[in-house]
Amino acid sequence: MRRGGGAAVGPLARVAAAVAPGRAAAVARGRAERVVAPGRAAAVGPLARVAAVVALGAGFVVVPGVGGSSAAADACTPSVTPVAVSPGIPWTQTTLRVADLAPFVAVGAAPVKVAVLDSGIDVSAPQLAGAVDVAASVSVVDPKAYPPTADALGHGTMVAGIIAARARPGVGVVGLAPSVVSLLSIRAYRTCETEDAPLARGIREAVARGARIVNVSAGTSADTPDLAAAVRAAQDAGVLIVAAAGNLGDQRDGDPPQYPAAYPGVVAVAATGPDRAVAGYSEHGPYVGLTAPGGTSQAPVIGIGPGASGTLAAGIGTSFAAPFVTATAALVWSRNPGLTAAQVRQRLYATADRMAAGAPDESYGWGVVDPYAALTEVAVPDPQGPTTRSAEPLTISAVRKPSDTSGRALVIGGGGILSAGAVAGARRLVRRRRPGSA
Repeated sequence: MRRGGGAAVGPLARVAAAVAPGRAAAVARGRAERVVAPGRAAAVGPLARVAAVVALGAGFVVVPGVGGSSAAADACTPSVTPVAVSPGIPWTQTTLRVADLAPFVAVGAAPVKVAVLDSGIDVSAPQLAGAVDVAASVSVVDPKAYPPTADALGHGTMVAGIIAARARPGVGVVGLAPSVVSLLSIRAYRTCETEDAPLARGIREAVARGARIVNVSAGTSADTPDLAAAVRAAQDAGVLIVAAAGNLGDQRDGDPPQYPAAYPGVVAVAATGPDRAVAGYSEHGPYVGLTAPGGTSQAPVIGIGPGASGTLAAGIGTSFAAPFVTATAALVWSRNPGLTAAQVRQRLYATADRMAAGAPDESYGWGVVDPYAALTEVAVPDPQGPTTRSAEPLTISAVRKPSDTSGRALVIGGGGILSAGAVAGARRLVRRRRPGSA
């Protein structure tokens, strides 16, 4: 298995090619390799065994740092160089119109419990203060050596921040649903080296601890009875599972189905760049339900990093697309607590921005997740629609379909940061437009 279905650490080679062309071959041969994204660098350890196991870092976290590989970096202890915080609004937040969600994220309703099944969540990160239910969190590896409230890699912390990062003066990064969720950290990884992570056990622990949504930014090409049973049990308990579709979408990688993403009823999330085109590394298949920002080499996702210093981090991968959908589901459930998991899932599908004719499409699924539409469409979708791709479009009764607006989708290059001034003139991006449309 691999985090997000395969990216920059063990197996590293595939998505590393998208970030630093020409580096992948060296990594595949087992050499330590320094993979660089725009303005950021991370030392990446040697490739461990390439087997059907869960590998940390498949979502490709890039933590600001300098220097080559080191023993500390290989052990997933980030060697982080502090980065000046920026008030700039990341393109991901602009694309999803996070500023427009303010009326729906007010404190008041009971928080939705969301489990982050990952490498842990560093609760010392300033923007996650109070966001994690520490008492209910658990490590399913070695709790004493690898507690759920620490994160050597930074992957789980970045995922958690996309969902629930609190606002911080002078920092543009903020989560989609900071005031409506209570996070559970379910730590299933020790280090970033290739390892056999107990995802099935992690899902069961999340359900036992009251999670309504489980975010799994990891995957495996092995459809195991234990993992399938854990997913079915969670669904029987009314829990919604959101999972990364995987990062082996390049033709040479075979585009293998990833689990738990490919199981029926799981919301499998593929990744797009700032132009809303599906990223080349993102996996395709009939199980893809939605797409969300996952970043590109020129415009990675910017989020929060581990540590009390408030360091930011950058990364690309379906690992970081999944939590945008998870946060949207939490917002919907907070606003409509009587919905079932199936109804929440269908609302997300019905209100997504259609990016391909005859949705669902094997690249986009039902389209790009649209948090604002999911919260404001009038009718509750019929939960009896398909959970995977079918020959017929999803039938939703009386759901209002917004018309197109004029203009172009905003494309942001470089480090993926859009200045606050630019945001003022572009608060609402084009909806219902396809890549390349005028």
